[in-house]
Formats: sequence, structure tokens, C-alpha cells
Amino acid sequence: MTPASVMLADCPWKFGDSLPGNSRGAAKQYDVLDVESLKAFPLPPMADTSILFFWRVSAMVEEAYQVVRAWGYVPKSEIVWEKLTKTGKPWFGMGRYVRASHETCIVGTRGSFKVKDRGVRSRFSAPVPTDSDGKIIHSAKPDEFYALIERLADGPYVELFARRRREGWEQFGNELPEVTP
Repeated sequence: MTPASVMLADCPWKFGDSLPGNSRGAAKQYDVLDVESLKAFPLPPMADTSILFFWRVSAMVEEAYQVVRAWGYVPKSEIVWEKLTKTGKPWFGMGRYVRASHETCIVGTRGSFKVKDRGVRSRFSAPVPTDSDGKIIHSAKPDEFYALIERLADGPYVELFARRRREGWEQFGNELPEVTP
């Protein structure tokens, strides 16, 4: 595999608590990893000069920065996704301290990475992804985010913990659908 210059990661965070019910919380949706396991996670080959887009969870801010640094990246900025309902209203999600209506992505770099479009804003609005039946896809990120990354940086692109396939990206994740020949 050619070293990638762009990496996206949406880690399966293991929280220190458990939520009530049969479906609330990441651990009830997929396998999760603790912070030490994420810090030691084997990365695909990355170029010496590269950029990382790393989704963090609001309840584990410091831990997210620890993982970014352990992976050899220097945090430089953040991108905020203002989550919307399918009707365009602000999302009213769960939260441990406040009701979450956004998600945050840490942007980190290795080497002297330069973005190709300096007009990209640090905030974007998009609906929460749903499946063909209209059911919310747990932890999925919107297509608008991938387009934002592609405006900022040329590939090769790699995504860790991917949940949906995207053309032009090398993706790894145990939730990815099989590729049909």
C-alpha cells in the first residue's frame, strides 16, 4: 500500500460507564477500544507529511488529544459538524453533561502539511445520516464531511473504523459491507 497523505479516524471509544437500555451507547452497537488500545492501534503506512482528521467524543476530550499525539500528529485545528435532523432542524442528541447538537473533529498534521484550499470553514451543517428505511446510522458521518476533506487535501486517502464505503478511499473497519466483484 502506498503511504497515505490523508487519514480519517472515527474511533470506537470505550466509555467508563454504561447507558441504560438495549441500544444506547457505542458498546451496544459495535466492538469498542479503550484509550491505551487506541494509542497503540496499528496504523496504515502514512506519508511523513500528512494530515489526520480525528473525530473525538465530548466526554473524552483529553483522551482524544492523547491518541492524536500517540499516533505522531500535532493537533492544529478543529472542525465542528452542526448536526441537523432530516427536516433541517438542530439535532437534539444525548450527552453526559449537555445535549449534544454537534460533533468535533481534531485536525492534526505530520511534517509541514499544507492544505490545498484555505477557504474551508471550521464548521459545517449536515443532516445525521440515515439508512434506506430512515433509521439513523449510529456514528456515521455525512458525505459533506468527506467532500470537505477532499477540498482540503489530495489523497491517497485512508479511513480507519469506516462504516460505509467511499470511492477513492482505502478503508478499514469491521462494519464495512463486503465488496462485490
